[in-house]
Amino acid sequence: MWSNRWHEARSFLKHCWNSRGPHGVHSPFVYHLITVVLRRKNRSPHDKLIESRRASLRKSNESINVVDFGAGSRAQNGRTRTVAGIARTALQSSSHARAICLLAEHAQARTILELGTSLGITTAHVASSLPGASIYTIEGSESVARIARETWDALGLDSIEQTVGSFADQLKNVLEKMPSVDFVILDGDHRGNACLAYIEQILPYTSEHSVLVLDDIYWSPSMTEAWKASIADPRFTLSLDFYDFGVLYQTKGRVKEHFVLRRPWI
Repeated sequence: MWSNRWHEARSFLKHCWNSRGPHGVHSPFVYHLITVVLRRKNRSPHDKLIESRRASLRKSNESINVVDFGAGSRAQNGRTRTVAGIARTALQSSSHARAICLLAEHAQARTILELGTSLGITTAHVASSLPGASIYTIEGSESVARIARETWDALGLDSIEQTVGSFADQLKNVLEKMPSVDFVILDGDHRGNACLAYIEQILPYTSEHSVLVLDDIYWSPSMTEAWKASIADPRFTLSLDFYDFGVLYQTKGRVKEHFVLRRPWI
């Protein structure tokens, strides 16, 4: 556990040293992405309500039994956890969630696959920001999935189809239901080899316009190795490292490039 934290800290310092701002980027596509797309003040129609829900979850003392098929929680051991504990350690920040929304909008995503629903806050932001898109999300724990559904129901978000179970058991069925896979959020299993296996399973269902987001790329050494393997994969012609997450593009005909970038939404 402490080795993972040390790895994160070292990786963050290295990222700060190596990351570039707009003036260090010579790709017109990436320059536009970080100076225009990701600097938009994105606010979904339900933004305030979603963030109010986040705040209430962070205060909830409800205890639930959690099934974890991935690398587990670094903050709490055992199956019984409080909702507040999960909210504090597992939910992405609002700025992070909004950045994901902006990337999905920029990709003109119509069908979105999310591996790792957690409490459903990022899912809610995406569904609200892209009302014409269909979102397919998989969560391993029924008790956690229930709380996510309560959030979406309260907001009237009906474009989300949730599946409960392990990614290994459910991913194939979900992929076969999707008419296309335009945008992928991988954020539910922090084992590097498992993430690479999910990418291999997903790629046949994507097109050259599909975008993959790999979250928590510096969560552990194995996640960083998975990210490095993805960067080197010739099927991905552009990779962007924002420290919090990595973004992979498959556009054919592009000269392969990789950028380590400062977070423009901060």
